Amino acid sequence: MTMRAADRPLHILGLSRTLPFHSIGGMQAIAWDVFRALAQQGHRVTVLTTAIPGRDAPFEMDGVQVQPLAEAAPERYSAAWWRASDEAALRLHSQAPVSAVLSISAAAAEMPRFRVAAPDTPFVFQAHGTSWGEFQSKWRSGQPLQWLKSLKNLFWLFKDARIYRRFDHIALCGDVLAQQFSSWPMPWVAGSVPRAVIRNGIDPLRFKPDAAAATAARARLGIPDASPLVVFAARLHPQKGARQLLQAFDRLAARDAAPHLLIIGGGEDEATLRAAAQDSPHASRIHFTGAVDRGDMPGLLAAGQVFAFPSLRQEGLPMNVLEALACGLPGVVSESMRPVFLPSLGLTYCEPRDPEALAAALAAALASHSPGAAARSRLTPEYALPECAQAYARLLAQPKA
Repeated sequence: MTMRAADRPLHILGLSRTLPFHSIGGMQAIAWDVFRALAQQGHRVTVLTTAIPGRDAPFEMDGVQVQPLAEAAPERYSAAWWRASDEAALRLHSQAPVSAVLSISAAAAEMPRFRVAAPDTPFVFQAHGTSWGEFQSKWRSGQPLQWLKSLKNLFWLFKDARIYRRFDHIALCGDVLAQQFSSWPMPWVAGSVPRAVIRNGIDPLRFKPDAAAATAARARLGIPDASPLVVFAARLHPQKGARQLLQAFDRLAARDAAPHLLIIGGGEDEATLRAAAQDSPHASRIHFTGAVDRGDMPGLLAAGQVFAFPSLRQEGLPMNVLEALACGLPGVVSESMRPVFLPSLGLTYCEPRDPEALAAALAAALASHSPGAAARSRLTPEYALPECAQAYARLLAQPKA
């Protein structure tokens, strides 16, 4: 689709059921980066979100006005959320007309009174994945529990068909989503709603090679400066591949007494992973951070030499890989991610369920690192946050059809 430039400041109303103040990544982090980048580019950005414990009053962060809706339970859609977000949008629109609405997933799916009051205001749905993609990932897992959970995703396909058609545009956060939306059954689910691919963007001022931060992070973790370090960062969920990485690291460490492994993040699988690491003959070289604030991520990533993400899922466009590349780390990722990233990123792909192949890929990536060489960003311009935000501004400036 052709998009005209946002040649005037916009009043953008964002809606998200949660914000990433204590998150290492995920769609909330992607959304927040877009919101603050739009604000930095001169647009007025107000974000409505569910209750934030300890922060009932509106506040400003990174140039973005945030209004928590105290009556809406944190981090979930509810009747209170649909009612309160509609009322808050009406109030904001009466004070300063809203130019466009950016909905993180289905957060702005309702808002009936606001839609009547602002009939010319376009609504944009930011899509990070699809129910069909989730259904396929769970069936590929080979786990009966995941198969059972996939039935909910199948049911959501019909709800998605109703939700998508309430929006004027769908912003697809990556090329693999464009492929999904062009393949059955998504053309039927999304109907004729126009779609535009806007790849997730990384802030090069925050995520960059940083020798001082890397040294400080290693000192905190007890990892010698000279030791090769493989880094994993994600929510610790069985489908994210941390177990597979532990198995591969055991093989890597058996060949070479130098490498260490850093696992960043928390989640439902953390206790199981820590127990598995303790049983490893190389336990002293496996380090866990637990859940970390997003602000700590650049230094932790910069501390490594290689980033590994052997996810078992069909990922959309994972930020952790892009952030690691921006910090100068080569990436070793699952073969299933080959359609996700542009070839210009130079990633290494391998089968996550083959520990020998994964260990070999990690060893090769570590061997390519020259000790003492200054790290450089491996991110290409297509994934930079300023360009991403400009693309959103152009899309949000489009008039309703």
